[in-house]
Amino acid sequence: MRAMKTIVALLVLLVASAVVAQTGKISGRVTDAETGEPLPGVNVIVEGTQLGAATDADGYYTILNVSPRTYAVTASFIGYAQTTRQGVDVNIDLTTTVNFELQPQAIAGQEVIVEAEEPVVKADISASRVDISTQQVEGLPVADLDEVIGIQAGVQGLSIRGSDAAEVGFTIDGLSTNSARNKNPYTGVSYTAVEEVQVQAGGFNAEYGDIRSGVVNVVTKEGSSSRYSGVVLVRYSPPAKKYFGISPKDPSSYWMRPYLDPEVMWDGTDEWPASIQNQFPSFDGWDAIIQQTLDDDNPDNNLDRQGAVDLFRWRTRRDITIEKPDYNADVSFNGPVPFISEPLGGLRFLVSYRQMNEEYIIPLSRSGYWENNAMLKLTSNITSNMKLNFQGLYGTQSGTNTSGGRGASPWTTIAR
Repeated sequence: MRAMKTIVALLVLLVASAVVAQTGKISGRVTDAETGEPLPGVNVIVEGTQLGAATDADGYYTILNVSPRTYAVTASFIGYAQTTRQGVDVNIDLTTTVNFELQPQAIAGQEVIVEAEEPVVKADISASRVDISTQQVEGLPVADLDEVIGIQAGVQGLSIRGSDAAEVGFTIDGLSTNSARNKNPYTGVSYTAVEEVQVQAGGFNAEYGDIRSGVVNVVTKEGSSSRYSGVVLVRYSPPAKKYFGISPKDPSSYWMRPYLDPEVMWDGTDEWPASIQNQFPSFDGWDAIIQQTLDDDNPDNNLDRQGAVDLFRWRTRRDITIEKPDYNADVSFNGPVPFISEPLGGLRFLVSYRQMNEEYIIPLSRSGYWENNAMLKLTSNITSNMKLNFQGLYGTQSGTNTSGGRGASPWTTIAR
């Protein structure tokens, strides 16, 4: 198997969030709790962000370009008690409805806090899909984005409903990462930088195009405009064999016994009872091989019994001991850009780096699969309803071809 090395460079992603369409929307209506009349001019804000809106003459409001996660939404109006709805989940490309009924209040009083309830059936979803939030991602017993996707119903690895991975559309913050050459998706993104993962296993919209079995949308986190924070995730397994039982190089193993067992190595495995023959590869015996070398016209390849066995041992001499550890190191850090954050719309950054090594069960031309990737994401609020993202992703993969296990796929640079 020949080794393949992949270099990934997602150059510059400079688009507004509305164009990328990897955000959600919050809308609803605000009414008087006693009369049911609509309330115009009510301020509705998304806590912890600069997003908000005011209700129109009929009490309706809409907040656009909301990054997918869980929020608290507050409605306030003079003469009414301020009301906060907590646990409001926003998902990719969906509208979350949050209605308020404000209680009239002549003087300042206590704030009303209501816990949002997610509907059992979402009327605006026509596809078979699952949205995995950052809280759910952090609670999963995995440390790899592929594993997050692979444990969903109907998914095995990156195969959705039995399809090939090349038939699955994969996007990171709205940018397709499917190779232009063979359509294989690139999933190299830091696990600690993931905000939400959306898996659609059927009924997806035509907007995605050129896919057959499913869609995976990944939204990465945004940096905070007010504080610095970071996440470090490290997993390490010391070098150890990854198979049960005896070594494949043991003379009694499936791969070695027909050629080294004194009972059959000379005359062939037909000397075994049928019950044993069915457990091992068929072999005609070294005597038959030796006779073939003597009967041909090339005197340089003639073998005797000792030479034949010595040649076999030499060809199978490779040491298959696993000498390198398996590890997965993942780190991300975010916060406001120093000195220029406020003048540039709360400019903030997220930087992440991930490196992993996974040794094969039996070393091939390479002993294992190795991958690293780095990402930089800058976000600025141009207006209250528009954000500008600058995003770069770079990664490398090294491994054997896909028939050898977890292989590296050829990659083509994509920019939008």
